[in-house]
Amino acid sequence: MKQALIFFVLSLLMGVFVVFKIATLQADTTKTENSTTETENSTTQNGKTPFAEGCDKCHGDETAYKEWTQAGHSHALVNLLEGKYEVRTSCLSCHSSGYEIFAEHGIPGHPYNEKTAVNAVACSSCHSHASKEEHLLVMPAKKLCVTCHKMDCGCAGAGVIHQSQTEMFLGREGAGVKRMPSPHVRVMKKRCVHCHMAKVEKKDEKEVETRHGGHTFKADLSDCSSAGCHDSADNDMTKKLPLYRAEIDAMMKEVKTILDNAADKTSEAYIDAKLNYDMVKGDSGYGLHNIPYARALLQHSLSLKPQIIRTVDQ
Repeated sequence: MKQALIFFVLSLLMGVFVVFKIATLQADTTKTENSTTETENSTTQNGKTPFAEGCDKCHGDETAYKEWTQAGHSHALVNLLEGKYEVRTSCLSCHSSGYEIFAEHGIPGHPYNEKTAVNAVACSSCHSHASKEEHLLVMPAKKLCVTCHKMDCGCAGAGVIHQSQTEMFLGREGAGVKRMPSPHVRVMKKRCVHCHMAKVEKKDEKEVETRHGGHTFKADLSDCSSAGCHDSADNDMTKKLPLYRAEIDAMMKEVKTILDNAADKTSEAYIDAKLNYDMVKGDSGYGLHNIPYARALLQHSLSLKPQIIRTVDQ
């Protein structure tokens, strides 16, 4: 009888414990659901997003981050969304950091597209804490910039060239012109970063300190002479480049006139001439990454004038 009583009491206590535990779990679940709902509502109200990179939380006070805010990369997403081309989600692979992480791996309940993207071309486009490369780069510097600064992305639409720095620098893909790499290809082992990240601090005419290079990615003509390559009086790029620019600008206008007055815009001659024109225009507007190649491309386009503009007799 005594043992039965003890067993009854123990069973009763265990039952109470189980009921209490279930009630606790239900309360925790309700609390979690409410918390999640509150967080989602807060996220919506505060404009926060799971796609935000957030590197500035740790690196916001560092020089590299402050320089980046002056770079064109910091406006890449806005330029895409407000630009003249039709926006596709695939464009984000170059215009927004985190595309591969968020789009390919995904976050449940949060689709990644041009409406939800918030990052410009920021830190994670080039760096990763998991990287073993120098400066924690996601790939060697020589290969990094050319993954986006090229004309075959097709982002703007078939046949539309809005960037051509890689092809111009390497002197390839143009019509009617042999391959002509820039002389800089041999000496610039790290390619783009050799000029665009070379730090130069100087005083301008108003004695205000200005910064070029670094994470602003702004190349400066003073880099040409500071490297010891163009420092002689007859090889001063600060004087020669404006002349090159004027020459290329004049040729560009002449080619455009031919293209605008083409008799048949589907002809092979027109397509070749326009390709060369667009390549030079897509390279910062003047083909400055490879002046000899830019000149050759435009000269070939000009040579096609008789085939593009035909008289009535023809």
